[in-house]
Amino acid sequence: GAYDPMVPDAECLKVVTEILDALDIGQYVLKVNHRRLLDGMFEACGVPADKFRTTCSTVDKLDKSPWEEVRTEMINEKGVSPDAADRIGEYVRLNGGTELVEKLLKDEKLSKAKAAVEGLEGIKTLLQYCQLFGIEDKILFDLSLARGL
Repeated sequence: GAYDPMVPDAECLKVVTEILDALDIGQYVLKVNHRRLLDGMFEACGVPADKFRTTCSTVDKLDKSPWEEVRTEMINEKGVSPDAADRIGEYVRLNGGTELVEKLLKDEKLSKAKAAVEGLEGIKTLLQYCQLFGIEDKILFDLSLARGL
């Protein structure tokens, strides 16, 4: 069907929260990010386009490995320059909500990358729908999330 942007995404998050609440698993957080934001972030940080996907798979390891290990893999195995890896590190360790989106939309580097701005606008819309659905306290915008977007 045809839907406004991010409506199906927000509805899926709402359904997941309803299921998890019904299972009574306790506290939980659903992490979200946007593929366009990742691509724009890599572009803004100086990663060549042909290395976006491999860099993405390395960033995704941040939930299991410390930043220094991820940085080393980016440089030694994925061919990302140390400068680009350091710039990526400034972003991928951030998480939050709408306030973080607003901050990043004003970021000097990201605001110049069309894909990053598109991704941030998408996340902003998604978080607004989550607020309308009353689930914003269970959603975390996490720039290190690089799979299951």
